[in-house]
Amino acid sequence: MDRYMSLQLFTSDLQMRGLLALMVVCVASNFVSCVVTIYSPMDKVLVLSVPHGPRAPSNVSLVCGEAYKDQDVVWKKNGQSTRYVGNQLTVRVEEMMAGNFSCHLRRDGSYLNHTLVLVQLNPDNMTVLLEKLPGSSDTQHILCSGNNYSGSFNCRWTKKRENAAVLLVKAERNSTAIACEVDADGSGVRCNERGCVKQEESHFIDFSVYIYSNARLEKYSRVFFLRDIVIPGRVTNLRLEGERFLWEEPEFWEKPCSFYQLQFEVKRVQHGASCQAFPALKEKTEILADKSFPIYKKKPKKYVFCVRAQDKYTGAPWGEYSKLDV
Repeated sequence: MDRYMSLQLFTSDLQMRGLLALMVVCVASNFVSCVVTIYSPMDKVLVLSVPHGPRAPSNVSLVCGEAYKDQDVVWKKNGQSTRYVGNQLTVRVEEMMAGNFSCHLRRDGSYLNHTLVLVQLNPDNMTVLLEKLPGSSDTQHILCSGNNYSGSFNCRWTKKRENAAVLLVKAERNSTAIACEVDADGSGVRCNERGCVKQEESHFIDFSVYIYSNARLEKYSRVFFLRDIVIPGRVTNLRLEGERFLWEEPEFWEKPCSFYQLQFEVKRVQHGASCQAFPALKEKTEILADKSFPIYKKKPKKYVFCVRAQDKYTGAPWGEYSKLDV
């Protein structure tokens, strides 16, 4: 005889708020595993966390809403009509066959409510929706960076599937939420932590993005200090005055909020060459704390003077070069 395992998901308070997800039933019969956990990362979204490998189907009970219990209700799945009718229904979820379940009035098709049912494999370590960062471990899919210590930073990723979309972004430090805005193409976010870092950071930033494609959901996370991802922008106002090269800090390097100082790398390369050219002409590349450097006494007819900035104390990557043709 089949064994049934049921788990009550939400309280009547959530039902009053119009959420659809109520219960999931795992039907255990001749399957290796029947351990299904469920959670709701946001309103109107239900996630079934299921084990890898053979597993039992899950019966999920949905309700259109307390306000519609006396209405003539019909249901759609992913926008397509189904045979389901009534305020409540039970759908059988097998493998990744979940989706968006919406309820409507039969008489005119008016939308009433919906629940997006997604499936997440547990453990979530066999990801297929985002590309791995080049040269990184299999767990690194998100690249985060900032150009100063004002609290703003960007995180980006590369989607493997064209229809992959962002469900939810969460960023926080020491249990305090950080506001983030998803880019229009769904391949990154811009986050802004209020305030600026004027002392050593003592708490990590915890960043997570939930990506889904069809009914599959994957969670990607990264934990970092702001000081580890800050890469200065290009130095500005690079010029030649008398017998010295002079420049200024990057445009967005906020001096009142900069606890860490900059250092600068200078070198010269042949005219027409990239600042990335190596080795540099004759003189070795030099690292400076000052924003000036003497001209080369023995110089060819033409060359390119290159300079870039780096946080002096964190060992974070160098910024991009600025250059001046001489």
